[in-house]
Amino acid sequence: MGDVTVPKKVLKFLLYSYSAMLATLWLVILSLPMLWAQKLINCPYKNVCQYALLSGNDVILGCNHHKALWYFHSSLEDKLSMLSSMSNVKILPGSNLQLSNPQPFQTGLYRCLDGHMTRVVEYEIDFQDIALLHITHKDLGQKPMGNETMNLGGEVLVFTRWDPWQDCNRCEKPGERKRLGYCYVEEPLGKSMPCWLYLRGEKVTHNRLQPELQLQACQVPCEIATEIDQPYFVFDTHQLDKNTNYEWLSCPLASIYR
Repeated sequence: MGDVTVPKKVLKFLLYSYSAMLATLWLVILSLPMLWAQKLINCPYKNVCQYALLSGNDVILGCNHHKALWYFHSSLEDKLSMLSSMSNVKILPGSNLQLSNPQPFQTGLYRCLDGHMTRVVEYEIDFQDIALLHITHKDLGQKPMGNETMNLGGEVLVFTRWDPWQDCNRCEKPGERKRLGYCYVEEPLGKSMPCWLYLRGEKVTHNRLQPELQLQACQVPCEIATEIDQPYFVFDTHQLDKNTNYEWLSCPLASIYR
């Protein structure tokens, strides 16, 4: 096949279209790590799933249903409302629900319904207050909170349910790893549930009703594949407040769950 002469206008159009396509693809690639950085929770179709989480850390609740509707039933108020009334929620493609910086007062039932108002999936979520986080370091001899019997409208056992240990934060050199623990209540018959879902808005103040974080020293070899496959990071500069000499800094991809 011989050479083809392309008019300048056509060539400019092709180059512009190609550049636009690359720019769009680049934006999509940049947006994916932001979703990966958030904790994604899925519940089987038609089921009700119960979770304890920490306030202040973004989370995504899976629905995976075309044009579904989300409703919220607060543990503090006996009413069902559409989630559009909350400023920190967003419906993602596929009807998954993103909660940014969720707060303890958002503890309750999250209901995903189809167009016929039939349940697709439901989540009972206890956003436990991160400001009450009880922190201990295993290698310093500090011990987590023990089980405790309390009277909460009846005698119950209050205990901590632990997540698995997370990955070490460094490789080759000494580092630390952490695990999260959530406040749970167990009734005499053996049924257990997150503390504030159990209390249903009842005002109870007690030092045992806290989530936990435990640290431990660690040292692991570096895995080349893991070290190379890292998400994008956002860098910026900011001048400290001259009056107070401090500033609140936030990391866009940070999460206590990782």
